[in-house]
Amino acid sequence: MMAPGHQVVGFTFGVVALTLLPQVGIVTERPFQTVLFLLFVMFGSLLPDIDTPASKLGQKFWRGLMTIFAASLLIYLFIPEYIDRYREEVKVFVMLLLPVLIMIRGHRKMTHSLLFVGVLIVYSIILQQVFMIPWLYLSGLIVGVVSHLLADYITVKGIPLAYPLSKKHVQFILTFKTGSDMERLVVFSLILWNVWFLTSTIF
Repeated sequence: MMAPGHQVVGFTFGVVALTLLPQVGIVTERPFQTVLFLLFVMFGSLLPDIDTPASKLGQKFWRGLMTIFAASLLIYLFIPEYIDRYREEVKVFVMLLLPVLIMIRGHRKMTHSLLFVGVLIVYSIILQQVFMIPWLYLSGLIVGVVSHLLADYITVKGIPLAYPLSKKHVQFILTFKTGSDMERLVVFSLILWNVWFLTSTIF
């Protein structure tokens, strides 16, 4: 599915999640929290495609990563005491980043598998414990990633759910080609549903 479609599907999943999360004790107390949750969902809905250097998100990810590495090298060379001061934070950052770099080795491989979702959940738990990031937002990220996988699951190409145990791509019974008229119809239908649901809920 194309990026705009993933964002619409992700937003839809986010809206549905907002109605279900209170049942497990996760609630948004202020409008700002709701907006931030949906932003995490939207980012998560694009996250699996960071393995695509040609994508806008992939380009920004690698550009940002190279910037961080270059800045870290300069700091290490000229003000190493700064690195020493934040040694523990650097360790956590590297610990979180290395598995991601290992997983990104080709489009629709590791980042489109159940293993990636599992790793993301573990990462989220670590981030919540170490950096005290509210679970509400981390759950939004997970919801977004799951929405991405399900959106690609209904395309002709499918996704390698069992990767790396199996590289076979699986797909839903009914599928459509990425960028096809059917995809646009599905996306448009979801937009209409979101408008109807939100207006009926608010008013």
